Amino acid sequence: MHSDGVSSPDFPRAQAGAVTPTPVPQGGNPGWGTWGSMAAPPAQWAPAGFGQRTGAALINAVGVGFAALSLGGVVGSLLGRPAHQAHPSSRELVLAAVVTAILFLGPLAYTLVSWRGGASLGMRALGLHLVDARTGDLPSTEQVLLRMAGSFYSALPLGLGFLSAAAAADGRGWNDRLSGTAVVHARALAYGWVWNGAQWVWSIPPAASTAPEPTPRRTPGAPPAPRSPWTWTDVVPLLVLFLPAALLSQLLVVVALHVVRTGHGHPAAISLLLDVVAYGVDLGLIWLFVGVRRHGRLRDLGLRLPHWPWLLAALPALIVAWIVEGVLGELGTSFLPTSPNNQCHAIQSDYGSALALGLLGVAVVAPVVEEILFRGVVFGWLRGRVPVPAAVVLSAMVFSLAHLGWREWSLLLPVLGIGCVLAILYHYSRSLWPGILVHSSINTVATLVVLLGATHC
Repeated sequence: MHSDGVSSPDFPRAQAGAVTPTPVPQGGNPGWGTWGSMAAPPAQWAPAGFGQRTGAALINAVGVGFAALSLGGVVGSLLGRPAHQAHPSSRELVLAAVVTAILFLGPLAYTLVSWRGGASLGMRALGLHLVDARTGDLPSTEQVLLRMAGSFYSALPLGLGFLSAAAAADGRGWNDRLSGTAVVHARALAYGWVWNGAQWVWSIPPAASTAPEPTPRRTPGAPPAPRSPWTWTDVVPLLVLFLPAALLSQLLVVVALHVVRTGHGHPAAISLLLDVVAYGVDLGLIWLFVGVRRHGRLRDLGLRLPHWPWLLAALPALIVAWIVEGVLGELGTSFLPTSPNNQCHAIQSDYGSALALGLLGVAVVAPVVEEILFRGVVFGWLRGRVPVPAAVVLSAMVFSLAHLGWREWSLLLPVLGIGCVLAILYHYSRSLWPGILVHSSINTVATLVVLLGATHC
């Protein structure tokens, strides 16, 4: 996934400024029937017009939408449930997950692949190209992901972000400005009479353009992260010790509270105290292994401010995480053994009497520490030693297996999917904070549903 940094040999490029007038070939008056001997007028790259962009969007909507709906409809036709069957079968849950993935994740995957290739189906049909706005190179993966996030925000206020491209001289909407991309097309330059300072000549008038010429190169992404200073001799002990150390610290706190006769205080306050102590001990272990032993810095763990568009990308990433969670949740319910909703029971038992304390423990403390451990430490270690896709999946598997303590098997696949989204977000943003926002939002919604909704665990 670091192929963005590999550039092909440079090709000659015309300067993206004024076009040098082309003199008329010798032989006759160009205005009277000598067009056959004249070379074809050259083209100049120009920003794509709003009508062209709209046409490309319509072609994409029709083509991709028809394909997704047709395939989803074929699969959905197999969902017919007998009237006497009250609950869906495992087969129906699998088919429902497939339909959801086709309808929602399929278009996202198509957009990612086609934009990274420089043009979608609609763009290619109209001769448009998606390029880096400064160089004309193919966009990097980071730019494509940010453009997808920008498209979400462009559509949110009734398409205002897309309409802004019509008023912009460079034809760029919110999505292009957020990602540093541009959509361009080749515009033929017409011959005309041009004053060259001494006489009128039949030539190509000089013209200025704000659009770069597309190149076969790929815009390099951010430099790859260096190998982490910590190794498996640090990561494995951390993963082995983090749960026993947390439980032991909570046990010691409970004993201490009983000794000082405060063990019968507010249940939610005691639960929050236990969570803070447990996660605090885990942070202490990370500090010992990564900070003290390996001299790692907070920046090495991803605790640094990201480029601001990645903070905006957290909301679209959250929606994608929910879709992935829903798809894998259906599959988990189908394939994995049924189990009680232990996590739901625990949240209601610990924080049922205090919503604010519940949000502080579940939606603030837990996401911060878990992102540092599973993305900062585990993924940060894997990323420099195995291919990035493998690092994403392996770190998500560790994140999922860490939730086995709830003994709720149906959580494994949804947590795996969320872990993949969070790892990808961290990898391209180079910061834990966008993932912390997504993780915290997921936990916030879940806590509100459990404590305020009509949820019966």
